[in-house]
Amino acid sequence: MTNLIEQKLELIELMKLHYGFATLRPGQEQAIDQVLSGRSCLIVMPTGGGKSLCYQLPALILPGITIVVSPLIALMKDQVDAMQKIGIPAAFINSSLSPEETTQRLQAAVDGQLKLLYIAPERFYNQEFLNALPQLNVSLFAVDEAHCISQWGHDFRPSYRQLKKAIARIGSPVVIGLTATATPEVRRDIVDQLDMDASATIVTGFGRPNLQFGAGIVHDGQKASIITETIMHLPKPIGIVYSGTRARTETIMSELAANGIDAAVYHAGLEANDRQRVQDDFMSGKVPIIVATNAFGMGIDKSNIRFVIHDGLPPNIEAYYQEAGRAGRDGEMALCLLLYSPRDRYLREFFIKGDNPPPSLILDTYDYLLSFEEDRVFITYSSVSKAIGGDAPDMAVSTAIKHLEGVGYVQRSRESNSLAWLKLTNEFSAAYDSIGKGAKKSIDLIVKLERLYADKLLAGWETNLDELADSLGVKRSALLRLIKKLEDQGQLEYRPPFKGTEIIIKRRVERSLVELDYPALEEKARAAYAKLDQMEEYAYHPGCRQQYILNYFGQQSEPCGKCDQCIKMRAGLALDETVRQIEAEDNATIKHPQSKLSTKLTQLETLDLYLKGFKPDQIAKERQLAESTVYEHLAYLIEKKMPIDLDKLVDSRKQKIILEKIKELGDEKVKPLKEALPENITYNDIKLVMAKSRKDKKSK
Repeated sequence: MTNLIEQKLELIELMKLHYGFATLRPGQEQAIDQVLSGRSCLIVMPTGGGKSLCYQLPALILPGITIVVSPLIALMKDQVDAMQKIGIPAAFINSSLSPEETTQRLQAAVDGQLKLLYIAPERFYNQEFLNALPQLNVSLFAVDEAHCISQWGHDFRPSYRQLKKAIARIGSPVVIGLTATATPEVRRDIVDQLDMDASATIVTGFGRPNLQFGAGIVHDGQKASIITETIMHLPKPIGIVYSGTRARTETIMSELAANGIDAAVYHAGLEANDRQRVQDDFMSGKVPIIVATNAFGMGIDKSNIRFVIHDGLPPNIEAYYQEAGRAGRDGEMALCLLLYSPRDRYLREFFIKGDNPPPSLILDTYDYLLSFEEDRVFITYSSVSKAIGGDAPDMAVSTAIKHLEGVGYVQRSRESNSLAWLKLTNEFSAAYDSIGKGAKKSIDLIVKLERLYADKLLAGWETNLDELADSLGVKRSALLRLIKKLEDQGQLEYRPPFKGTEIIIKRRVERSLVELDYPALEEKARAAYAKLDQMEEYAYHPGCRQQYILNYFGQQSEPCGKCDQCIKMRAGLALDETVRQIEAEDNATIKHPQSKLSTKLTQLETLDLYLKGFKPDQIAKERQLAESTVYEHLAYLIEKKMPIDLDKLVDSRKQKIILEKIKELGDEKVKPLKEALPENITYNDIKLVMAKSRKDKKSK
């Protein structure tokens, strides 16, 4: 005990010296006590709660090295740079390094020159790396984003399943798992996968009392203008707008720009240097707003984000809370707004299907890989899809390979962006002539190529285009335009980089002998749809938003008192009617006097009027909606088990006729039913009875 007290006193002094903090946050001290006492533990702490200190501080006083497994390859360098700046010897190893650099860093770790070594999980597939591990004196093994080890988590990565063997290989040191988003089911799976004691789970709570949650159900066409108007009326418009597709980010960006709002887009379609520039500009405050896909934000530590707006439905509560949780890390009030259209579900279902391919596709993919004689092959997902004669999206093929990897039949070595081949067919003078004197930028670029790489280009050269563009001081796109011009003029031979995946075939067996866990595959797909249902229910939930989220994570709580629904329940007023009241309470995060976005979701407004005795046509008139829209609301409310009396809306004899036809044709599409039913049965009648049919099926 005395030794533990001395270690903690030393740790506090080091924390003051390196980090400038005088005290530990809730949960950090418990976690550090566990580690210093030699006990493995799982830490569940909300985004911004200070998880990294739970392993960084013990690493400073433990005798050996701390290995940190992190999937955030793009951010490893930033994390290591930050520690080196405060005097902590740290390094990372991932696919961005050359073999020589990797060897040097491993040797530095073996020689005791490092206190922390960040490792990408894929590295544990590398036999050479695994052979070097026992040479390290590992005192602590930290698993960041530990939910990635669980197939029930929202970001399952098969490479994390290699960690259990790696931990045993280095002598089973103390293990600390860290995550911000883990349901009770996922927590149990993490503990099991990492061989921990279930009692050593520290959950500090998921609540973020400074976040004000809100949601609105709107038409797709309204979203961009609502986002723009919301941002225009925020007192400190610093934040992130998340959208589901690259094209959608560009649409929102155009709307913001047209209204004079300074923002930038971020998605995987941008060149790497452009993504880095956008991120740096946001972190420095040069650009206050980012419009991004979910490719942005992982590991971003910017404390003064005042809002996170979602332009569509996230796949599940875990993903939503992780992204929304990037707001308000400084403890000040911040807005988390979800704009939802029923059409959003189609995109999410597309992704679920891609992430849950049928067993037949998994087996077809395996058969195709076995057609190669070599056990090490390079493929693209599109080539696999084409070869197996289907129209499966690349994502489904990728997931199929991931499943095969998970049961040991194949291994994905790395994503490969191989080198391009460049060779001038004539002297440089001919290249100048083919471009023409008027193309000054192209001429300048050829001058640089001749000065720096003349011999290589004349002999034929394999090179990385990103690195070549950097050395020339131009964007990759500009270099590619010149390459295309020279190729078209017959002045250059060009073979573009092969963008694909290296697959190592580990086992070759007959198709019928492939061991897949079919029940688990089915359950995984079912769980994904169930999580999507729960995310959709959040948009329609009539109660406290934050309470709904916390209950999802297994934490009981009282209503937050500040989300849109709590405001409605407390005051019975729409958001635009209570702005002045909120501001007076110093809780204002939305100045939105002209917006028509109401705290009441549109279906619930219809329900309120229905319960007051309004008929559908009267509701339509009162709300200035099409009557068909009101019937769609009522159908939704029936399916969600709201108190709608179907007998008052559709004659019981008609209901019986419609239900019989549904048994024959199904309840997915309205048109076939309408064509098969008597003319006196309307589309509205059919929609309502279809909703009842679906509700009854879910209840069974």
